[in-house]
Amino acid sequence: KDFNYKKISKVESFPVAKISGKHAVFISKNKFFLNKKFESEDCESWAVNLELDKPLRSSIKSLIEEMFQNYIILDEKLEKSEIEKKGYVSQILFSDFQGVSNFKTNRNTGNYSITLTTKIKIENSSKSFSNEISSNMIWDKNIFLNCNLKVGAINSGQKALDNLVKKIYETTYESLYQIMK
Repeated sequence: KDFNYKKISKVESFPVAKISGKHAVFISKNKFFLNKKFESEDCESWAVNLELDKPLRSSIKSLIEEMFQNYIILDEKLEKSEIEKKGYVSQILFSDFQGVSNFKTNRNTGNYSITLTTKIKIENSSKSFSNEISSNMIWDKNIFLNCNLKVGAINSGQKALDNLVKKIYETTYESLYQIMK
């Protein structure tokens, strides 16, 4: 068998609005945690091992590059009182990167689902918006008809990541609009 499958990759860029002003960005250093809850060995489920940390981080960094005219990625988050003192319009914090993947068989069907979540906090010295964003995808396949969960999990994981990053953009943009008005 060929186990050289494609991997989950950085989200392709999509049209975004450029945001003016100087912004501080902090991306948590905690690694993406995927909780794997598999109740079945069908569909070669033992071979599933999704790497989401690097694709998520590079997708967020690319999104930041596209979204902001002027930004800096910080090693540590700032206190609320420091944001404006240091000349920033806002501070955007990305944290709690995690997910859950489930697989079970129900009669002749393999059921896989993946949910990715992250938290985003956007603040200045007077306002703060906290958002938890999630994206979910499912994959179902007859276990007797070429059922390969590794392929299904990668495809579902990629779609979930694509949706998550688009939701990150929409939520960040809406919250920044509220802070800057």
